[in-house]
Amino acid sequence: STLPDITSLLERDKRRERVVSGPPFPTMQNIAVNPVSSAPDTTKREISVKTESDVSEDTNDKSTQSDEAKKPFQYPPSFLLRIPKADLHAHLDGSIRIPTLIDLAKQQNVTLPSYDPTELKDTVFPETYSSLEEYLLGFGYITTVLRTPEALERVAYEVAMDAYNVGVRYLEVRFAPQLHAIPGKLTIEKVICSVNRGLERAACEADELDRLSGEIEIYNNNNKDSNDYSKEAIEKLETLSKGTHPYNPEAPPHYYGIIVCAMRFFLPVFSPYYQAFWEVHKGEDPHRVFGLASVALVTAVNNLRSKGKCCCHGCECGQCNDCLSGNDDNGGEHDAIDTLPGSKQAKLQQPDHDYILPIVAIDVAGAESGYPASDHKEAFDLAHQSFLNKTVHAGEAYGPESIFSAITDLHAERIGHGCNLFKWDIIGEGEGRGGRNKSNKEKEEMTDDQKRAYVENLTRYLGTMRTCMEVCLSSNLQTMPELKGDLRDHPARKMIEEGLAVTFCTDNALVSHTNMVRELTLAAEAFELSPGQIRNIVFNGFKRSFMAKRYRAKRDYNRKIISYYKRLEREFDLSGFGSDDGEDHR
Repeated sequence: STLPDITSLLERDKRRERVVSGPPFPTMQNIAVNPVSSAPDTTKREISVKTESDVSEDTNDKSTQSDEAKKPFQYPPSFLLRIPKADLHAHLDGSIRIPTLIDLAKQQNVTLPSYDPTELKDTVFPETYSSLEEYLLGFGYITTVLRTPEALERVAYEVAMDAYNVGVRYLEVRFAPQLHAIPGKLTIEKVICSVNRGLERAACEADELDRLSGEIEIYNNNNKDSNDYSKEAIEKLETLSKGTHPYNPEAPPHYYGIIVCAMRFFLPVFSPYYQAFWEVHKGEDPHRVFGLASVALVTAVNNLRSKGKCCCHGCECGQCNDCLSGNDDNGGEHDAIDTLPGSKQAKLQQPDHDYILPIVAIDVAGAESGYPASDHKEAFDLAHQSFLNKTVHAGEAYGPESIFSAITDLHAERIGHGCNLFKWDIIGEGEGRGGRNKSNKEKEEMTDDQKRAYVENLTRYLGTMRTCMEVCLSSNLQTMPELKGDLRDHPARKMIEEGLAVTFCTDNALVSHTNMVRELTLAAEAFELSPGQIRNIVFNGFKRSFMAKRYRAKRDYNRKIISYYKRLEREFDLSGFGSDDGEDHR
């Protein structure tokens, strides 16, 4: 594959005193990158931090010391690129590449406002939006071109490679299968399997890039003798040798998970599947229809999870249970697939790999106000009883009570966004089912002190239960006008101060013009995060993941992540700043 051009992002800072301002992302060209020298960047960076003893010793220049103490830590861009990262909140459709969207639209005769990448970005995917609803409008064009197995597999592969090319080691991709399914032609199961094939191919390719990155020196020393390498491997070696990249033969492998999204609200025009669903349930209460669609999704997912990975590849062996049992116990083989050493299939059969199709969680997304989480309680109860993890979009366009409902009604273990967690003053202002319902009226009658206590208790519960907050800074800059483009007032600052489990995510790489390096850069600068804080936030992403592995294997993987991360800290002279929880590798 063509590895994503981040030369501007990775240009080395030759002045030791310079504070890295982060990568500019004015166009999509800065997201789709060219990796750069596998040679380690051994440049050491000075940390502009003043201790209390420094201030007391230099009493003649207190104002200068005060200014220096406020300077953020300086993170080399190559450090943020190379550290292992987890992205737990990445939407498949919102992360499509613009050239791919245009290409698929032309292939399928789908009309777009423009077929010029720059014009399409400016008109449909601008830098800022007036509201969440406006932010979501562009998704209609994207989902329309993602209704063939080939398109879904291609986009899943490209989304994953774009993530891996900026150092993501574990990726959870989410999408709403019912937006892509076509009754009688493309089932929910086939949608998910198509996405899985793309993600699986990308993970295998990224691991191959790790391996090849360790052979660059040998390849160059042999005068680039091509006898030992295939044409494809040579192309990758040539690309890897051009500059800094995140691949390393000693780095932990790449893994992924799939999160399926139900929709809080949908209309027949949203997709052929939803059109047929409305026809079947014509005359029923709309909120009941929303909930039934979620039940149908969970049912389809549970049926698919009972099958082996081989069946996702088209193997109708009828022996899935045997296949799964073999994988679960000792990585057993299956007659229907090639298990030669080194093959992709052999990797999938290894012990402790995702021994079932890695559908790791269910989510519910879409408009919050007027479409409460309780509509989907039956579906999420079913998911809960089936040991399917739960993450819920909540508190993004509604008050703290939406987060409370996600936890109490939907068993949420993670919260998507949660930006309104601390806004006690908007409690009771949103619309419930069909307008202001009884629960909203009760909250309207709460005193200010009661509302503050409500938020305090909710925050305490989130912290105690280690309910992870999936924070997406670039996305929030676009959908939260009250920030006025300044992340220093983003609620993530207080989430961190309160000790909540926080991880930074991309949300929609295309729509928000971002990637994980940018998200960490924005966070480090806005919240003046120390190396220790950055380390713990990155670790949160791995610990709170829904990885489709045994718990013991997940812990072992997380230990490898931590070890590799600390090795890079030492390389960049960033170790020893702040503590981490060390023993908690969940």
